[in-house]
Amino acid sequence: MIRGAQSTPLYSGYLPHSPYLKRPSPTGSPVSKRPCYDHEEYQRDTIFCCCYTCPDKNKSTSLLVTFGVCCLVLMYTLFGAVVFMALEGGFREESVLGTSKSAQNEDSLVGVLRTQTVERLWSITENLNILYKENWTRLAAEEVMMFQESLFKVLNDYEGNLNHLGYPQAHKWSFSSSFLYSLTLITTIGYGPVSPKTSWGKMVTIIYALVGIPLMLLYLSTTGDVLAKSFRRLYGKLCGRSLRKLPCSCADMVRVPVSLCVVILLAYICTGALLFSRLEDWSLLEGSYFCFVSLGTIGFGDLLPGRNADEISLCACSAYILTGMALVAMCFSLVQDEVIALFRFIGASCSRANSASQRKDAEASGEGS
Repeated sequence: MIRGAQSTPLYSGYLPHSPYLKRPSPTGSPVSKRPCYDHEEYQRDTIFCCCYTCPDKNKSTSLLVTFGVCCLVLMYTLFGAVVFMALEGGFREESVLGTSKSAQNEDSLVGVLRTQTVERLWSITENLNILYKENWTRLAAEEVMMFQESLFKVLNDYEGNLNHLGYPQAHKWSFSSSFLYSLTLITTIGYGPVSPKTSWGKMVTIIYALVGIPLMLLYLSTTGDVLAKSFRRLYGKLCGRSLRKLPCSCADMVRVPVSLCVVILLAYICTGALLFSRLEDWSLLEGSYFCFVSLGTIGFGDLLPGRNADEISLCACSAYILTGMALVAMCFSLVQDEVIALFRFIGASCSRANSASQRKDAEASGEGS
């Protein structure tokens, strides 16, 4: 060691009185990727910070992959439409051929019940030489109740073949209705009245759902990610003037308010309500109820499109569900990021509070000594 040489000061970690100059962090360093609630100058409004941590570009989903997944889901749904139309369409034709015989049998049974009830009512009237209103009313009510119970049993035995009595028609397995059934199957909506009747149809439904449900989950994850990133960019451009002054310049992770996501979903549901109120002659309340139940994958099935064999209504419903599920996935992704950012902010606030309390305790112990 040379005498008289000045000793090099040790690295002090950029302390306030450090002899080293604080250089800007290079691009891609952890310091430049901090969220804005970690910056000291923005700690007062940390809950309203502009953006999240900048994501890794290698982890984001590309548009080509998303387009391929969308095409795969569409082709798989078209394949299911062809298969179910071939399996269930023949069963419907056979059931239609047998409807006339079952209808004749049912009409004969209902006619026999009606004739027997009338004869018993006449025998009651004939047996009562002097008609008393109370006695006749009581006995006639008993006969009508028996007729009602017998008729109810007959209707249950011939359920599904009651079109000639004014009951709803059976499901018609056309291409558009089969496409809608395939789509509601892989999206787990599952309208109750629409179900396969043949053994092969039930078996294919199981296999088709086992492959289609994971494929639909992949579709929702990829499209939700891409749509959320695109919507953040659009929202960042619309609010670009206020974002230039903030320390984070990552346009892909601009924070979107939860209230805006709720407004988007409500607007889409109202649009569907207006659409189906024109196509199906539903009220706005019924249209909103159907859209919410469908997009929420609840699928009660009390309201079904295409009851009048309208192909346009079935195609519109399929397009509405397929687009709406992607929109719901986008809103869920945006809301999920908001919730994660909220918990990170709470964790950062707790850690700052703990460090501040430890610093105060250390200062107090130093002054006491």
